Amino acid sequence: MLDIRSRFVSIRTKFLVLFALLITLPFMLSGFLTYWKYSSNVERDAQAYSEQIAEQVAINLRQYVKEMDRITLALYYDSEVMRILDRRKASEQGRNYLTVGELTAMNQLISSVIIERTELEGVFIFALDGSLFSNLQETIRTSWEPESNDWMALAKRKNGGLAIIPPLEGRYYLGPPRVVLSLARLIKDPFTTEDLGYMKIDLTSAGFEKIISSVRVTPNSKLYVFNEELQQLYPFTGQAPNGYGALADERSDQWIVSEREVDYGNLRIVSVVPREDVLADARQLTSFTLWISAAALLLAYLAAVLTSNAFVKPINHLLKRMRRVQTGDFQGRAEVYSRDEVGLLTEGFNHMVSRLDLMIKDMYELRLREKDSELSALQSQINPHFLYNTLESISMFAHKEKNEELSRVITSLGRLLRYTVNNKERFVTLAEELAFVDHYLSIQSFRLEERLSTEMLSDFSHEPAIVPKLILQPLVENAIEHGLGAAPLKLTLLTKIIDQDLFVFVMDNGKGISPERKREIEGSIGRTPAQSPEIGADKATKGFALRNIHQRLLLLYGEPYGLTIEDTRGRGTSVYVRIPFRWEEAE
Repeated sequence: MLDIRSRFVSIRTKFLVLFALLITLPFMLSGFLTYWKYSSNVERDAQAYSEQIAEQVAINLRQYVKEMDRITLALYYDSEVMRILDRRKASEQGRNYLTVGELTAMNQLISSVIIERTELEGVFIFALDGSLFSNLQETIRTSWEPESNDWMALAKRKNGGLAIIPPLEGRYYLGPPRVVLSLARLIKDPFTTEDLGYMKIDLTSAGFEKIISSVRVTPNSKLYVFNEELQQLYPFTGQAPNGYGALADERSDQWIVSEREVDYGNLRIVSVVPREDVLADARQLTSFTLWISAAALLLAYLAAVLTSNAFVKPINHLLKRMRRVQTGDFQGRAEVYSRDEVGLLTEGFNHMVSRLDLMIKDMYELRLREKDSELSALQSQINPHFLYNTLESISMFAHKEKNEELSRVITSLGRLLRYTVNNKERFVTLAEELAFVDHYLSIQSFRLEERLSTEMLSDFSHEPAIVPKLILQPLVENAIEHGLGAAPLKLTLLTKIIDQDLFVFVMDNGKGISPERKREIEGSIGRTPAQSPEIGADKATKGFALRNIHQRLLLLYGEPYGLTIEDTRGRGTSVYVRIPFRWEEAE
């Protein structure tokens, strides 16, 4: 591993050295820069001032557009206006009649938003049935036609957002069409998102003039405003404007161009300053020393920005590794890129992840040992020798009395107990586990007689497989307990090998299981990711054996191994366990 401590250099030291070089070197070169003093000073100062002006205009425009946006949103807070638009959304185009109540409601809303707004030419609400509402009822039409309102396509693309329309002819005015600058919004139902109409605000040139006309870099400088479609909004000439390409003639060496974008409304501001005007103003600049100081600081900050990526890269790399650890990946390690505090932090992170990985593995092993201890404690509760001797005596007595069936059952019970109390083995062969189940079924067949029939379909090549002890008998017991009804019960054990995994099926033709009960059992054993529902104490006790089997297999082998309940759709019940297929020699 890289030895960081031996050659440690702090980030603070690196920045001090870097800034010292960036500030000292420009002053050392100041004698060589004297020749370029005048021209460089003029152009940079003019560029900075032009950008400041553009920035200030951008701030003012953003506030103004935000205010216009608030006006267009006002109707969403008027329930009566929304109801009027909703009623008129499905009416037939061109066959509308405006009632006094509708006009009153609309006029009240419009009057409330245009108060003391002298720069507003008019406020219009377009209903989808062709109705038109405005504060200019005497000078506009009462209806509109889709073919004469091309601006609606831009508002439609905004899908409810604010659209800034370049100067276009408003054909809804009485008399000759007027060229107006507008802001529009598609009105949508806030609950169903259906289109209800359009709201449009027409502006006079005063709206932009009071924001822009007071700022000017030089007497001959120009300021342009374009929308997101790069269509000219200002200067407002009263005619259809040219687009962004109209500035091509002004992008020469005789002009200084600065651009700013307004995020609210997606406006673009372009400031154009003649170089001749700049040269005249630049003669009033202060001393050359102040300019060198400012230029040195500017270069220092510029260099810091350009070199910041190299300092941030190790931190970003460490952040990505931390996110992978959050998702459960404890295998990857972060690379040590630098010999500073970040390098020490990365090395400490790698050490922490390694410790976490070991602790998690130790926790799983501890849980597995706890399960084994519980099983051993359960197996050791009965004195095995006492039980063996007693059952052997009973079996000999039954044999003496010529009761072979009783002797066979008692012998099966003895072998069954011998198998369960032997706590020295955690794993057995599949043949041993099936023999144990066979003894158990022999006892059950004696008890249930003709009500129970069994069948074991196990390939002899599967029997040497190594399986956890005591995983099949609880499934057989559960099938008999819940599947037995009025009709005889047939129980089938089947083994299969699929993709190098051993599947052991326990199937019956009993009463089956309802979908609701199946979901409860799956939730109680932890087979589904959802939390199990609340179930009764008796059902929880019955499901403990299934849950214990699934959790044992999950702890031993991990996903996707465990216990699964198949959907038999009313044709009995089928449960199977899935474990890795391992030969006896591989134990």
